[in-house]
Amino acid sequence: MIKKYSEKELIKMCLPLITKTYFDLGQHNVSAEQKVLMSQSLASDLKKSFNSLFFKDIEMAFWNGIRNTEEFNLSAKTYYKWIKLWRNIIWNNEGVADHQKDKRLNYRKQKEHKLLKNSDIYKKIT
Repeated sequence: MIKKYSEKELIKMCLPLITKTYFDLGQHNVSAEQKVLMSQSLASDLKKSFNSLFFKDIEMAFWNGIRNTEEFNLSAKTYYKWIKLWRNIIWNNEGVADHQKDKRLNYRKQKEHKLLKNSDIYKKIT
C-alpha cells in the first residue's frame, strides 16, 4: 500500500511512471526538471488522497487513463481523474463474485494470493 512508502520512495517510483506517461501522450518536449516536479506532486497527492491503494493500482489508473483520455496533456487534474476513476472500478468490484469482476483487476487477485501464501509461511515458522 502507498501508505507504507515514504514520500522520497514514492517520488522515485513515480518518476518512471511520469516519464512513460509523457511519452505515451506524445509529449516529448518535457524537461527532466518538469518530470521531477510532476513526480513530487504525484507522490504528495498519493500520500494525501490515495494512501490505501497499491502502487500497481496507480500504474493501472495511468494505463487506463492514457488509453481512454481526450486530454493529451498531463496535469494534477488529469491524473486525479484517472486515479479516482480506477479507484471507483476497484470499489465497484468489491464483494462481486470472481467470475463477474472486471478482468482488468486480475492483478489484485494475484497480489492477494501472494499475501496469503506469505502468511501461511509465517504461520508455519511460528
